[in-house]
Amino acid sequence: MREKADGVGNEVAAPVHGSVVQAGAIQGDVHFHAAKDSVVPRQLPGATRHFVNRAVEQDMLTTLLAGARSDGAVLLSTIDGTAGVGKSTLAVHWAHRVRDRFPDGELYVNLRGFDPIAEPMTPNDALGLFLAALDVAPEHIPPSDDARAAMFRSLVHDKRMLVLLDNARIADQVRALLPGTPTCLVVVTSRNRLDDLVIREGATRMTLTVLTEQESHELLARYLGQDRLTAEPEAVAEVVSYCAGLPLALGVVAVRAAEFSDFPLDELVEELRDERERLDALDAGGETGVRAVFSWSYHSLSAEAARLFRLMGLPTGPDIGLDALTALADRTRRDLRRPLAELLRANLVEQPERSRYRFHDLLRSYAAECATVDEPTDTRHAAIRRLLDFYLRTSAAADHQMTRHARHFTAELPASDIEGRAFDDDEGAMAWWEAERHNLRAAIKQAAALDLREHSWQLPRSLMYLFHLRGYTDDWIESYNIGIDAAQRIGDVAAQANLLHELGIAYYDRQDFDAAARYAERSLPHFDAIGDVQGRGEAFIALGHALIDAERYEEAIQPLESALEIAEDVNDGFAQGLSHNALGLLQAKLGRFERAYPHFEAALRFDREVGEEIGEGFVLHNLANAYFDSGQVEDAINTHRRALEFRRKIRHRQGEGASLRALGKALRHTGDLEGARRMLQEALAIFEELGHDEVADVRAEVGELTTP
Repeated sequence: MREKADGVGNEVAAPVHGSVVQAGAIQGDVHFHAAKDSVVPRQLPGATRHFVNRAVEQDMLTTLLAGARSDGAVLLSTIDGTAGVGKSTLAVHWAHRVRDRFPDGELYVNLRGFDPIAEPMTPNDALGLFLAALDVAPEHIPPSDDARAAMFRSLVHDKRMLVLLDNARIADQVRALLPGTPTCLVVVTSRNRLDDLVIREGATRMTLTVLTEQESHELLARYLGQDRLTAEPEAVAEVVSYCAGLPLALGVVAVRAAEFSDFPLDELVEELRDERERLDALDAGGETGVRAVFSWSYHSLSAEAARLFRLMGLPTGPDIGLDALTALADRTRRDLRRPLAELLRANLVEQPERSRYRFHDLLRSYAAECATVDEPTDTRHAAIRRLLDFYLRTSAAADHQMTRHARHFTAELPASDIEGRAFDDDEGAMAWWEAERHNLRAAIKQAAALDLREHSWQLPRSLMYLFHLRGYTDDWIESYNIGIDAAQRIGDVAAQANLLHELGIAYYDRQDFDAAARYAERSLPHFDAIGDVQGRGEAFIALGHALIDAERYEEAIQPLESALEIAEDVNDGFAQGLSHNALGLLQAKLGRFERAYPHFEAALRFDREVGEEIGEGFVLHNLANAYFDSGQVEDAINTHRRALEFRRKIRHRQGEGASLRALGKALRHTGDLEGARRMLQEALAIFEELGHDEVADVRAEVGELTTP
C-alpha cells in the first residue's frame, strides 16, 4: 500500500502475471478480453518436387546464416543467374530446409522483376503485403513508402525471420524491404547482378551456374526414372548436351517425354539437334518455355544493349574477344562499355576472363533468333563480314610475324575498313592464335556458308603455321578442304597451288604419305600454270619427303635434287634449308651417312640464317636418327636432347613428342630402361593430347617397359 499526496493509493493483493488495470471510481460492469495472439507468417511457396541437390550453393547460404553479425547489419544474400537456371527453386528449397530456425516466421514476395505482362512490383505494394501478413489492419497501413518501411522495420525488430524477395529487377526495388535487425535473414533472387546491394548493404553475392552433366542426368532421372535413362543412354547424352545444363530446358524436355511414356527420346533429340528448331522443341507453351523466359530479360534491355545482344548471336564460335566485338558491332571499346556491362548484369552473357565474352548455348540460339527477327538481312551480313575481316587481317598479321622468312606467296586481302591487330613479337602472335583458334575455325565455316570465298581460303592459309606447329592436323585438313573449294570457285590458280601443296604437308604430319605425295603432285601443274618456280621447288621438297617416308627412295632423288637446284637459282635460303634436310634424310635412309651429314650441316646453317625454327628442329631430329642408325648411339642421344630442348622452347608439340619417342628408343638401346620409359610416357601424353596416330604404338612401347 502506497499513499500519495492526494490520499489515493493502489493495493495489489496477489502476484501479477499480466496487465493491471488501474481505475479510480468504476461505474457499470467491467469486462476483460484476452489479448489476440500474434500472427506468425509462413509464406514460403511449396518446394518443387524435382530438385537436384545444389549442395555447394546450399552450404554457402547455410554458412551465411551461421555467421553471427555484431555490427547490427542485416544478413543479406543475393542469388543471381541467367533465366531458367533455377534461382527461385534453390532459394525456396533451401528456405524450407532451414525454416525451423526462424520461429517468428517467413515472408515471401514475387517482385515480378521480369514478368512478361505485369509491371514490376513497387516497394510500396510489397511493404503493404508484408504489413498485412504481420497482422496490421488495412486502415492502419500508412500510404507513404517511408512510413510503411519504418512500420515494417519496427514490427520485425529483434525477431528471427526469413525474408525471401524473389525475382527482383533492381536494387532499389529491394532496399526498402530490408529489416533493420541482424536477427533477420534476407535472400534476394534476380536475373540481374545486384551489385549495389553488395556495395552499400554488404550483401553476399552468389551466381548460380548451370547444372553439371551428372546433375543434369539426375534431374532427368527424377522426372523419367533411371530405367528409362538406362534404356536410351545415347539419346540421354544428347539431350543433356543440347540443354546445356539449364534446368528449365531439361524440365521441358522431361515433361514432354514423361507425358508419353512410349515416346522415344530419339525423336526429341532429332528436334533438339537442329539449332534453328531447338527453341521450338523447348517451348512448353505460355510463359514457361525457354524462349518465353529468355524474352523477358531481352525485352528489359536498353536499345543499345539489345542490339549488341542480337549481334553477339551471329558468330558461331564459342566466345568472342573485345577487339573482335568492336568489329562485329561497329563500335569503339568505349561505346561498348555500357551495353556490355548491362548484359553482364542481366546475366545474358558471361565474362570467363578479361575482355572475352560468351553465351550459354541456348541463349546464343535465342540471340541469333532475335537477330533474324529484329535485324535486316543486310545488317546481319555486314556485321559478320566486319568480324571476318577482323579475323582475317589479324591472323594474316600473326602469320607474317611468324613466317616472314618463309612465305614466298602472300595473298592480297579483300578490301575493308576494318583494321586487324598488329604484332611485334612471335609470342604475342602465337598467343592470339591460340586464344582465337576455335573462333577462327568457326569463322572459316561461316565464311563458306555466306559464300565469302576470299575469306574462305585466305583464313585457312593464314593458320597453316599454327596447325603445323601445334599439331592441329584435323583442323588443318578440314579448313583447307573448304579453302580449296572456295579457290576453285573463284578460279584462283595461285591459291589452289599453295593450298594443295600445304594440304599435302598436313597429310604428311598425319603420316598418310601416299596422300601427301598425291597432293604435292596435284599442286605442280598449278604452280607451272602461274610460273611460280619457288612454289614448284617447295612442292618438290614436300613430294620428296612423302616418298622417303613411303620408302620409295629412288623416286625421291629427282624431285629433291630439282628442289635444291631451284632454291639455289632463286637464292632462297629457306628452301635451301628444306632441300638439304630432305636430301640428308634420303641419304641416311639409303645408308650413305657420310653423304647425309654435310646436307644436315648445310640445312642447319640455312635455317639459322633465316630464322626457320621448326625446320631447325626437324634437322636436329633427322641428324640424331642418322647417328643412331649408323651406330653412334651417344651422339644420337645428345642430339635428340638438343632437338627436344629446342622444340620445347618453340612449343612445337608434335615435334616434342617425336623427339621424346626417339630419345626413349635410344635410351632403351643403351639399357636405360627407366629413362626410356619416362621419355615414352611423356611422348604418349603429348600424342594423346593431339589425337595422334602414333598413340597405340607408343602405348605398346610403354607397356613393354612396364611389364614385370
